[in-house]
Amino acid sequence: MSSALRPQTHYDVLQLQRHEISGLSEADIKAAYRRALLLHHPDKAPTAKAEDAWSAHLQPGPNPRHTVDEIVIAFETLVDPTKRAEYDKSLEKDSASWRHVNGYKGTHIGVESFDLEELTYDEMMNTWSKGCRCGDQQGYVVTEPDLEQESQHGEIYVGCRGCSLFINVHFAVEEL
Repeated sequence: MSSALRPQTHYDVLQLQRHEISGLSEADIKAAYRRALLLHHPDKAPTAKAEDAWSAHLQPGPNPRHTVDEIVIAFETLVDPTKRAEYDKSLEKDSASWRHVNGYKGTHIGVESFDLEELTYDEMMNTWSKGCRCGDQQGYVVTEPDLEQESQHGEIYVGCRGCSLFINVHFAVEEL
């Protein structure tokens, strides 16, 4: 989602996917931190043309400017497992209240609907994804915990990580 709709998170600042963070090592998080510093530091930032090429391989989609302070805070939070767990809990709480305050109660007008089987499954990451028309090849990502959380409903609304579009994904839960 765009920052106009949803506030930027520490994951956005370091250009990390929240569902992938548990599989990332401390070295991976540090590498993302260094990339973010190089990309956004006023004295180190590449020229506009080089920046486009540099940021294009990091994550497709909009590339907002972040301050060094934002980058440092994001790194310090995400690299520490305890702080990250607390932060994730606060994101879940904020996300629920944000959706309620902004009128997102499970209804999105003009949203495309897909069956889970229509999304691409990644066995290594245990995620399903679909490209978005904004150009992000994995703009919509669904994780197993996402599905478990919405198992009562059999559908989940997923926002694109690169823009403000949503899709509705339908699925069935197999009972064992």
